[in-house]
Amino acid sequence: MTSKITENNKNILRAGLYIVATPIGNLGDITFRAVETLTNVDLIACEDTRVSKILLDKYGIKTPTTSVHNYNESDRIDFLKSKIDEGQAVAFISDAGTPLISDPGYKVSSLLRSLGYYVTIVPGASAPIAGLVLSGFPSDRFMFIGFVPTKSNEKTGFFNEVKNERATVIFFESPNRITETLETLDKIFGDRKISLVREITKIYEEVKTGTAQELLSYFKTNPPKGEFVGLISPTENSSDVDEGKIKSQLQTLLKYMSLKDASEFISSTFEISKKTVYNIGLEIKKED
Repeated sequence: MTSKITENNKNILRAGLYIVATPIGNLGDITFRAVETLTNVDLIACEDTRVSKILLDKYGIKTPTTSVHNYNESDRIDFLKSKIDEGQAVAFISDAGTPLISDPGYKVSSLLRSLGYYVTIVPGASAPIAGLVLSGFPSDRFMFIGFVPTKSNEKTGFFNEVKNERATVIFFESPNRITETLETLDKIFGDRKISLVREITKIYEEVKTGTAQELLSYFKTNPPKGEFVGLISPTENSSDVDEGKIKSQLQTLLKYMSLKDASEFISSTFEISKKTVYNIGLEIKKED
């Protein structure tokens, strides 16, 4: 797709900062508004101009670019502010997905907003949300905790902090460190379900779910490639089970599977005792 916006339509955007989400894999996953915005702004601040060039070239976007990344963001704030002071519209994009989410952009956007500058977002792809949807874990409550620390002791503390969260926990990890991270997860979470999602929206997209031990066994014979979105299923004590919620889930699932299979599915998904779920199912059958 090539933008059809002409030069006569340039400079129609309000001066300010436009935080633009870009694809996380498949370059087709960009919004029309994102292409429109990147075409019409006066300058695009990129995490890596070489990476962004691939996307911009695909859509025929000729807007000038400048590099703003984690290591120079503080130094570049004054430059971007000066461009906006001149009446320019500046876009901010990361290498993939939504800027600021474990990506550069927070310092720039936070300061500009605090000074009263116009800051807006052109929403789109986000790896944590995509991973959450693909995992099959509960999505009504979730927590994103970013990249896992590299040091062993910090890694342990990092995961211990969220051990008792009653929400799906989302993190990022690299392929060369995933084995060590799974070993840490095994010590802390035991039989809790873990989901690892990689190559999202790409040809080799893969979702693997199981205990940390099961995933370790899998990756011993299938060397990991590509960045991971990792997810930890929420903890929930049987004594605190929302029976209404479980009952509603069971009523839907029992239309398509046996009580045994439905109980196993809900038990593994919500970290609830299979016996507790099965007993709720028996009550439903009695009512029917």
